Amino acid sequence: MEGSNQPVVSDNILKGNDVNTFNLKWLVSTVLAIWPWLLGSIIISLIIGNLYLRYTTPVYRSYAELLIADSKGGSSGSGNDVVDVLKLNNKKINIDNEIELIRSRTMMRKVATELHLNVSYSILGRLKSTHIYNNKPFEFVVADSTDEYYSCKVNVVSQDNYELTETNGNKIQGKWGDTIILGAGRKAVLKKTNDFAIEKSQYTISVVPMITAAMSYAVDISPANKGASYVTLSMLDVIPERSVDIINKLMEVYAKNNIQIKSRISDSTMNFITKRVNIVDTELSSIEIDIEEFKKKNGIADMSAQSERLVESNSTTLKELATQEMELEVIDEVNKYMSQVSEKDERTIILPQSLLENGGFEKRIEEYNALQIQIENSLIANTAENPITKTLIKQRDEIRQNIVSSLNSLKRELEVKVEKIKKELGMINGDIRNVPKVERLFLEYSRKQAIKQDLFIFLLKKREEAAIEKAATVSDANAIDPAITMGIVLPNHSRILMLSFLLGTTIPFAIIILRRGLNIKIINRSDILKLTTIPILGEIGNNIDNDNIAVKKNSRTIISEQFRALRTNLQFLFTDKNDKVLMVTSSMSGEGKSFIAVNLSITLAMSGKKVVLMELDLRKPKISKTLALENTMGFSNYAIGKAEISDIIIPSGLEPNMYIIQSGPIPPNPSELILLHRTEELFKYLRANFDYVILDTSPLGLVTDAQLLNRYADTTLFIVRQGYTYKQQLNIPNELYYNGKITRLSL
Repeated sequence: MEGSNQPVVSDNILKGNDVNTFNLKWLVSTVLAIWPWLLGSIIISLIIGNLYLRYTTPVYRSYAELLIADSKGGSSGSGNDVVDVLKLNNKKINIDNEIELIRSRTMMRKVATELHLNVSYSILGRLKSTHIYNNKPFEFVVADSTDEYYSCKVNVVSQDNYELTETNGNKIQGKWGDTIILGAGRKAVLKKTNDFAIEKSQYTISVVPMITAAMSYAVDISPANKGASYVTLSMLDVIPERSVDIINKLMEVYAKNNIQIKSRISDSTMNFITKRVNIVDTELSSIEIDIEEFKKKNGIADMSAQSERLVESNSTTLKELATQEMELEVIDEVNKYMSQVSEKDERTIILPQSLLENGGFEKRIEEYNALQIQIENSLIANTAENPITKTLIKQRDEIRQNIVSSLNSLKRELEVKVEKIKKELGMINGDIRNVPKVERLFLEYSRKQAIKQDLFIFLLKKREEAAIEKAATVSDANAIDPAITMGIVLPNHSRILMLSFLLGTTIPFAIIILRRGLNIKIINRSDILKLTTIPILGEIGNNIDNDNIAVKKNSRTIISEQFRALRTNLQFLFTDKNDKVLMVTSSMSGEGKSFIAVNLSITLAMSGKKVVLMELDLRKPKISKTLALENTMGFSNYAIGKAEISDIIIPSGLEPNMYIIQSGPIPPNPSELILLHRTEELFKYLRANFDYVILDTSPLGLVTDAQLLNRYADTTLFIVRQGYTYKQQLNIPNELYYNGKITRLSL
């Protein structure tokens, strides 16, 4: 029995594998079946997409380019030009550090403060609020501004009055331009602008802390490409004018900050020089007064020729001595300046520059100041523990030690030169001692005057050079292109509409797939093929008519043709001439056993075969009711010996070759009647006198009647009804089929 089933099983397994592949036929048939729903879903999705685009606030992108020039690139390096000699602000630009400085909280807070970004205005519409910026009809100014949150609504009452409503419901009547007291005790003024108009719209004002406003606007800053010295600034905002103002103001604030940083070195040098000029000027004035009084006291009008030569020789030597002593004094002042600064203050110290005619020393001062500014810029965006900042501090400390060492070394060299010059001056002074005492004292005064005068002239020269450098200071930052709005970035119209179309297309199929995934009933052939390898003998469509007799003579309906196809397929099951008995069963009542049995019997009878239909669902017979027959005599009467075979076989009235054996009165013990000896005799008679014997039996899933009748059946049809039979109920025929309990089982 199992061997007879094996070829069919293998064929069905192949069919089951086909189910797992993409079924183009299923897709096309599904589209044709649900096209109204599919079209409606697409239309609704597109409508929703357009509504989203209509009421979603668009986001604009603004863009600008900022050139960060390298101030070192313009230096001639000749050493002759005054500004070129100073080199006060020659530091190498680090693009990454400058980007961090531009996007720092400090910069953004300055931008927010100057543009008053902590106050925002909007108009409440029917579906969304509209933000306003440049065209606001009035301006809300908080007199005693504090970093607190505040919100209110303003209604324009007239040309002169307004009504302000706070969040707690407190209402304030006020006049434009007058100071009012808010509920929080703060003073505020509402001033009309050039765009003022009397409208019925209600305006909403929101005030946030300045730092919150600064951090709520994100400006994206990135270098154009590697090696380039300009950066791009871009920003997304719902108000394009505001994003343009923010970017332009940010570039302006950065340029001002750049100039301030560069001016600090000049200011430091000028302050140092000014203090020294004042001291030297006082000392020089004192010496000149002493000389004037000396001349008056001693009546000196002119020196003798010898004295003049001695004075000239003395003056030349004194000049050289003054130069060296002046450098020694500058070294002492710089050392004193550095020693007075504590370690804490060292993070902000800027050393005075270009005071010594020594290229190596000046270069170290320049490197020190450049590193100091880089450290300050890095501390704006990073902490002191940042690896980059720590590296810069370490480099600065090393240069500082080199400066101290260089100063000490230079001081020793100058002290040797001064001693040598003093020896030469001592020899000249020996000659001067030979001149009269008055002339000798005058020479002493002249020597002091020459030293202070040369130092004073030197300091004045350096101060002028520093002033020229400060006046010529320009920002390293220049806007290549001011900010402009590039257009709407979000929402993307084409993408939203495409997603709406795809969503509308996908939803119906998703619902179908979801329903099938969650459905516990048999829906189509593929559901059966996934759950069993029992062969499917035929498929019968839905009978939309109320008439249970679907097959009629000369009928060309789809159901009629399907029953004829089923009749043809039965020939492959009845391979032996003695195979005549077909049992029809299912898992539960209502799956169409009686309908299939009646119409299949009619179809077989139409082919000229003699067919008998047995109503063996003894518990719930339906065939008699379907054919409108009195069920008073049937199988139950015969089984208990109350009737003979000739008494229970009656014509169907549907086809000449079709006969019916009714169930008879419902017995209390149907299973016992099937086991009686007279049942076996009945089937022997039917096999001998009919071509086909169709058995309409009880459901296999409820009672055992069908299994008891299996001994008389040559093949079995198990009925599965679409949308009615549960998937789990296929376990019943599977168990019977694989255990060989049912003969030649087919679906």
